[in-house]
Amino acid sequence: MNPAEVYLQNMVENANPIRLVIMLYDKAINCIDTSIDAIERGLEETENVKEKAENLTRALDILIVLRASLDEEKGKDIAKNLDEIYEVLIDEIVRANMKNDVETLKKVKEVLEELREAWEEAEKNVYGKEEEAVARANE
Repeated sequence: MNPAEVYLQNMVENANPIRLVIMLYDKAINCIDTSIDAIERGLEETENVKEKAENLTRALDILIVLRASLDEEKGKDIAKNLDEIYEVLIDEIVRANMKNDVETLKKVKEVLEELREAWEEAEKNVYGKEEEAVARANE
């Protein structure tokens, strides 16, 4: 394993559950960005077509995993709403892929960024105060 892989593995193994969700959002956003760049560089080049397809597939896979991990019994309305959002985002990515629609991908990315921010806020609310107390206790 190279140092970057070791670092990533360490981050994942030590992350709280909300941070893991945020990391998935980060990867999906990055994949959408990479796909947009590939389309904008031109799909006459086989490498750009491959890069677009691979990254949109990764983004779809991430959304499918996020959707499958929802617990409607515990999450109630929030889980139901997220399920609907993920379904729409998946459909939009598929459509954008078929039409090479950069504008739709940019909108998907914006939604993912907003969701990511909401999860970051949730992480602060759940873990922020606890981590500050632990830090103060260790001083």
